[in-house]
Amino acid sequence: MKNYIQKIINVFTASKHSEKVTEEVHQWLVGEEHADEKEAALNTLWEETTGAVDAGTWNSLAKVYDKLGVSSKDAKTRFRIRVWQYVAVAVVVLTVAISGTFFFTKDMYSEIAMVEKFTPAGDTDMIELPDGSRVQTNSGTLLLYPETFKGDTRTVYLIGEANFKVQKNPDKPFIVKSTTMSVTALGTEFNVMAYPENDEIVATLIHGKIKVDCNNGKESYILNPGQQISYARSTTKSRFAEANLDDVTAWQKGLFVFRGATMKEILSTLERRYVVTFQYNANLFNEDKYNFRFRENSNIKEIMDVMKEVVGGFDYKIEEDVCYIKATKKK
Repeated sequence: MKNYIQKIINVFTASKHSEKVTEEVHQWLVGEEHADEKEAALNTLWEETTGAVDAGTWNSLAKVYDKLGVSSKDAKTRFRIRVWQYVAVAVVVLTVAISGTFFFTKDMYSEIAMVEKFTPAGDTDMIELPDGSRVQTNSGTLLLYPETFKGDTRTVYLIGEANFKVQKNPDKPFIVKSTTMSVTALGTEFNVMAYPENDEIVATLIHGKIKVDCNNGKESYILNPGQQISYARSTTKSRFAEANLDDVTAWQKGLFVFRGATMKEILSTLERRYVVTFQYNANLFNEDKYNFRFRENSNIKEIMDVMKEVVGGFDYKIEEDVCYIKATKKK
């Protein structure tokens, strides 16, 4: 049966199909019958799609999007990915109901039509949800939500970063889930940053009031405007802080603001926003933290020149969409 399922998927991904056929195949993929064999076959497809591309890119993710007919914007995508993120990202993208990251169940997928919105590197997007709530998504973000909100809650799923302006409905709370954190609101505006390559998940309240549950509900917080909760996945510890809202929302205005960020964290963010891959020795940068603020429409060369002067000890060369960084002696 495994080989049979693999052949079906290979035939389907080898060419383009009508929307009707694509939808029927997706429905078959999320069905309970032979779920384990389907998961194994899709995992094989992911590995084959990755090919010779190294772990420093997410080009494979865009290719899998194209192969399985899942909608995404026509843009070149480069991110960082690790093997463990296959479950967190690729499976969700393929609408297969096996992602523990979002605590999905097969019944949810079989009963509710889900909508996927992926914002490629270098872009931001504005999405209107079925209840009229509006979501602005940052680069490299995947938002998953039902075509219609049924039941007692309005639940959406996030990988990446987004700002939520929620329509008020006291009878149906609005919930954003991302790995081990969930944010519940009745009607408010808040920001959630939950990129899979970052250790911290951060929820910030801008207006209204929200409840933040961390570590799968083991810790709960009620936030007032201007307050922020950061949850570290590596330590399962939460940290409460007063937020600088101008910094938190700067990305919505096209600005780049870094506060207490390491060079590795800064370069990871720049990869998402500029569709560029940085190649450098892992030991080149230490854990020193920096503050930077770059104006709207700054190009990557301007940003690299400023960091080169401030940080020191490196030089760089940009060739097409790759930035090569090498060590030099500090002045």
